[in-house]
Amino acid sequence: MSDTRVFPLSRAVFQPDDLAEPARILAAGGLVAFPTETVYGLGTNAEKGSSVTRLLEVTRSPADRRLTLHLSQPWELDRWVRDISPAVRRLTRRFWPGPLTVVLRCADGETRGFRIPADEVARELLKLAAVPVVATSVNVAEAPPINDASTILKHFGGRIDAVVDGGPVVGPRQSTVVEVDEKGCRVSREGLVPRGEIEVACRRRILFVCSGNTCRSPMAEVLMRRALALRMGVGEDKVEEKGYAVESAGVGASPGAPISEDAARVLEEMGCRVRERKSRGLTVEMIREADHVFAMTRSHLSRVIEMAPEAAGRARRLDAARDIEDPVGAGVEAYRAAAKQIRKAIEGAVKSL
Repeated sequence: MSDTRVFPLSRAVFQPDDLAEPARILAAGGLVAFPTETVYGLGTNAEKGSSVTRLLEVTRSPADRRLTLHLSQPWELDRWVRDISPAVRRLTRRFWPGPLTVVLRCADGETRGFRIPADEVARELLKLAAVPVVATSVNVAEAPPINDASTILKHFGGRIDAVVDGGPVVGPRQSTVVEVDEKGCRVSREGLVPRGEIEVACRRRILFVCSGNTCRSPMAEVLMRRALALRMGVGEDKVEEKGYAVESAGVGASPGAPISEDAARVLEEMGCRVRERKSRGLTVEMIREADHVFAMTRSHLSRVIEMAPEAAGRARRLDAARDIEDPVGAGVEAYRAAAKQIRKAIEGAVKSL
């Protein structure tokens, strides 16, 4: 076998042209080692079966070992996964690029791991290769990963095609691996991203939507939090620890306004604890990351689906029978009527969560 080519560069001041040749080798099916923020990875073109087989043989890995697809941009995940769940969107928005591998069932029925390295050299290499790239840590199975190019050459020189030498990486360290399916999220390997942070990102997110986010949706937020607490037999301050995040927003909200005095008064009459909060405008990202979206009216629901059509299956009117009308300017009795309607609708909705 020919000698392994080495491409030295400074990770602080490299240019894309520095990676053009190793990217070409990678795309052609060569085995290329490259730095990431955790360890050096060894990758190849996922579409070339013989190259993948060779990678497994070089690392003495089982033939059925599941290799991770390394992406350069978050949107590339849409090519592989048909319906990306809100939990996955939350995980990837918070931790990508970074040391998180997310394992998902793909559109073709296969289960694969996906990761976007935080290392800029790795991402640029993947971008320039412009092919699906599978990679694993550079080491023989069961041996510790390698974190510098000279050690890679010592053990793999002549058996792999190229090494992008970006200097030693801090470590070796592991990425955290999270498996996500219809049953939820499971941390199968805890690495640089702590388990607790994964659990926070994986909490089921419930979003209420109204107009200004000062009356109806904040009341719904408080009443849902109380309903969940009662169902689980915990205090309202423990709802998030039990896996639920309850939020609200407005389609026409001016950010920073407090909950209306009448809304707060009515909630207190109902025995609810009203947290200090500020209004916020509805965004596409909020909708995409919510597991359940409850709109106060048909027009609010239409706006939600217009902003994020993929959320149509997760969004509905809170009261399926009729709109919850805006009580602003109609006096405290209108607020009491709205709160009563919201509470009744939530009693039904909470059973399906």
